[in-house]
Amino acid sequence: MAQVDPEDDSIRRFIVRHYRYDPQRRERRHVVVAAFDNEAEYEARLQSEAAEIRRRRDNGETVDRREHASGSVYEPGYLRRAANGHLLSRAIARGVSPPGLERLELPSNMSYVTAVRDESPGDADHRQ
Repeated sequence: MAQVDPEDDSIRRFIVRHYRYDPQRRERRHVVVAAFDNEAEYEARLQSEAAEIRRRRDNGETVDRREHASGSVYEPGYLRRAANGHLLSRAIARGVSPPGLERLELPSNMSYVTAVRDESPGDADHRQ
């Protein structure tokens, strides 16, 4: 199996995760197990992770009932767009609009629109 770096934002990658207790962080979370550039390898590893969890349960080992295997597909540029979306959210929360925000490539569930104030001479009469 040819694994790839899950942080390599230049390629489409298939990420396998295991939801479990992470003793280093002292919390339950999705831990990245592997990343592949091939869907068949991804599916095989995902099934393998799920089978391992089932095997441990069937053998009577202590397994959290919420523990499971899952996966995601990240398209090229996903992490960059996510970081840009986070930047935009922080800017809005702080009430600022730094230059260049309108040029950011954002996740598909976000957009950036600014209001344009009409400063035509006839509007001065209506602002009194």
